[in-house]
Amino acid sequence: MIPTLQRSALTLVVSATLWGAQGLEAQGIEARVNAVRTGTVRFTYAAGEGVCGNGANWYRSRDGRSGTFNGMWSGAVANREVETTCDRGPVRVVVQREEGDTKAIRLYVGGKWRADTGVTDLGALSAREAGGWLLSVAEHGSDKVARSALQAATVGDSIDAGAAVLRIARDDSRSQEVRSNAVHWLGELVGERVAASLDSIAYEAGDRDVRRAAIMAIARRPKDEAVPALQKLAETLPDRELRRTAVTALAQTREPAAIAWLERRLGQRD
Repeated sequence: MIPTLQRSALTLVVSATLWGAQGLEAQGIEARVNAVRTGTVRFTYAAGEGVCGNGANWYRSRDGRSGTFNGMWSGAVANREVETTCDRGPVRVVVQREEGDTKAIRLYVGGKWRADTGVTDLGALSAREAGGWLLSVAEHGSDKVARSALQAATVGDSIDAGAAVLRIARDDSRSQEVRSNAVHWLGELVGERVAASLDSIAYEAGDRDVRRAAIMAIARRPKDEAVPALQKLAETLPDRELRRTAVTALAQTREPAAIAWLERRLGQRD
């Protein structure tokens, strides 16, 4: 058995090594994108677990029953005559460049490119390479571009996005909109560290909207994780308005444990 302290140190070393590799790969794509002063750049990479799309909209399944939608997903609506397909990727990213600056990033999943001779196509990239560049853009780009880059980075396969997304969420120099957006996408990532980070953001003194976003991100976690976390927040958050947010999120889970908790709380008021 590896002692806890040594195991933690080893985890940090491995994470730093992985991020260093992503950073080097990102430098390669950055040069290729920056070579286009004005115009359109596009590339693809592998989609993450449970992510699929029809070219216009995409969907991420969590447990086979629920998930995250982007756009109006017709596959989520019962159709007696036509079965809607959901392509298992790839993720497609379009980068709009103007005078040496990235002005917009557009994300698609599935489908196929339309023929366009005026586009610089970088082809299929590794998800780590694409993710490293997107996360760098998310940390340093304008608000609009950062939000799009965050979304694109969190739907790729094997992209170690947690540390960068958490830095953005806690960066007081970024706008409230970008920080809340980072918290939202942090909720889409997996791992105990992510769950603990969301919990700590909800309790931190600071922007209430960012803290509210953390509560809603917790609510989207797997139910066995979300319900006890929301119960704790509803009982212990110092901010009364945020406690109400936690109670509302808890009720919306419709889980038996959540309903039982709400009934007990209502009974205590009688």
